[in-house]
Amino acid sequence: MIRVQPFKSRAGLQTQTMETPSVSAWFRNAVKRLFDIVMSLIGMILLAPVGIIIAILIKRDSPGPVFYRGLRAGKDGKPFKILKFRTMYERPESYAGPRVTARGDSRITPLGAWLRYTKINEFPQLWNVFVGEMSLVGPRPEDVEIAKAWPEDARREILSVRPGITSPASVLYHDEEKLLSSSNLMEDYFQSILPNKMRLDQLYVRYHSFFTDLDIIFWTIAILIPRITGTKIPEGYLFAGPFSRMARLHVNWFIADFLVALTAIEISSLLFKPLDAPFWSWRAILLLSFLLTFLFSTLNVLSGQNKVLWSRSTSEDGLGLLASGGFTLFLLLVLETFPPFMELIGVPVAHWGMVVLSCMLAQVGFVAVRYRLRLFSGLANRWLHWRQNQMTLGERVLIVGGGEGSQIAGWLLKRRMFRSAFSIVGVVDDSNPTLHGMRVGGYWMMGGFTDLPDLVDKYDVGVIVSTIPANNPKIDEYIFDFCRAYGIRLIFLDDLLRMVDKQVTQPVRAEAQEPIWRTDHLEYKAVHDLTTQLPNRYLLQDRLRHSLAYARRYQTHVALLFVDLEGLSDINNTLGRKYGDDILVQAAQRLSHCKRDSDTLARFGENQFALILENLAHLSETEIVARRIYSALSRPYQVNGHRFPLEPVLGVCTDRDCIDITNPDITLCYSNRTVLEIKQHEPILA
Repeated sequence: MIRVQPFKSRAGLQTQTMETPSVSAWFRNAVKRLFDIVMSLIGMILLAPVGIIIAILIKRDSPGPVFYRGLRAGKDGKPFKILKFRTMYERPESYAGPRVTARGDSRITPLGAWLRYTKINEFPQLWNVFVGEMSLVGPRPEDVEIAKAWPEDARREILSVRPGITSPASVLYHDEEKLLSSSNLMEDYFQSILPNKMRLDQLYVRYHSFFTDLDIIFWTIAILIPRITGTKIPEGYLFAGPFSRMARLHVNWFIADFLVALTAIEISSLLFKPLDAPFWSWRAILLLSFLLTFLFSTLNVLSGQNKVLWSRSTSEDGLGLLASGGFTLFLLLVLETFPPFMELIGVPVAHWGMVVLSCMLAQVGFVAVRYRLRLFSGLANRWLHWRQNQMTLGERVLIVGGGEGSQIAGWLLKRRMFRSAFSIVGVVDDSNPTLHGMRVGGYWMMGGFTDLPDLVDKYDVGVIVSTIPANNPKIDEYIFDFCRAYGIRLIFLDDLLRMVDKQVTQPVRAEAQEPIWRTDHLEYKAVHDLTTQLPNRYLLQDRLRHSLAYARRYQTHVALLFVDLEGLSDINNTLGRKYGDDILVQAAQRLSHCKRDSDTLARFGENQFALILENLAHLSETEIVARRIYSALSRPYQVNGHRFPLEPVLGVCTDRDCIDITNPDITLCYSNRTVLEIKQHEPILA
């Protein structure tokens, strides 16, 4: 049986959460069910005449029943019979064939092809919705046999809700039959479509709401219009369409801003009451609050401030918010100069000082509401940083590298599990010396790499966390040599991420843990790729120098063979990094069987391998190895029941014309390589 591996992200936590629904989840489900009953009943009444006409056409088109009842996996895995208009011939092969259909399927009747194209064959499922077997919106019900091939955690999560007539996956794959080939139907479905459909279904289960359901219904209706059908709907708009965007970008903020304005005007009216506002009533305060909020919201829409994600906003976004507040004050003062207009909307003319104070207080409230999380987290971080500085029991840590990696490392080391074990001294970075001595992103920039010895002695640093990217090998080697010379424990950022993942997902007893800064581990990591366990480009560079020196001494040749796995990046982007890593491991194992013991095989880049062929009497010997590698890597790769055919691209660089013997550089060799065209029974080298 073919098994599929869908998108995963904290699936265990999600499943555990769904097993104990909260009151809000119960209320949301109750509203969803009531909406399903009402809308399905209305739909069946309105579409009854259309259903009668379709039934007559089906009976005239081909002999057989009007409806098709297929077994599907329902909520909690309970099977039910889905109701559809029949679109296939009533023949044995229609039931014995593949469980999915492709374009041009001979089992489909002429009328059935039109019914499938327009999705009218799905209308009878309104009855399934009415009786509670389905919902208007939810993961599309899958065939029971196909559902058995799902991983257990994904199946439990997707089947935790009622299946639906439409879903984000059905909107994106409304032309699914065009994407499948009749020659390899089921394999194409399991490899190309099903994993992404399951990923979308899992996302829907986790993040659906009433407004997202309205969005999906809207997009489902939209794809039935031929003009819109040809336009691909972006995936993000399925979970944040016009209804949910209206609620999130306009309605929610308008309500919050109205409450802020109401509070500000009430405070101002109390302060100015002794002057000229004794006649102010709650009605007048509500109307003025609504007017202030309306002007402020309108200006935000015109300036684009309503589309800002305030939890990640910049200083320019804050300035735009202040500009909207200033223009709101200006417009209110202008309107106050026209008493007839204010009387027309039922708002008394207020003292100009009250208007200014109300707008100023409202502006403070508008900013505080949008930056509330950042204000609270800033205060909390200040307190935790102060408390951490009072503790001297933790190991002193120096972070090397000032990019985003330093922020990630700092955040990880401030997690509760490490807060009492580590104390961050600061960051060392050479990229921008003008920042030395300043506080950047919550951490002090202590100096450059040459300042490391003084900083280690001054602050008694015991651990260095390296966030240097892999494209800076010289700096990486300098940090490694420095830590080994000074006896400083070195942690790489990816090791720190792995350690946190183990603590969170697979906690073990302290005696079973191994230190991640062991000397042998560091030496191995410095010259090997941890995914494939092959030498990395640093060790490859060193071996190339030795091979060239040996070739000069004994008058032999050296060839450097590069292997690119084209298409591996697409697999990483669509199915996840785990699939790509498994393919790399398989490719490394195949390449290891194609080389001699004296040759050096290394992982050269993200999707590239390099093989040093040394002690060659004639360069034409490279042809034998290249053909062997091409044949080995051309076979499909098996990962979790999937078959991935990848075509390797080979290139060669030799000591005779490409490799600079005096100063061999791997990157330069790769750029100067000659791409080989391997064909059956034809030589690949001149």
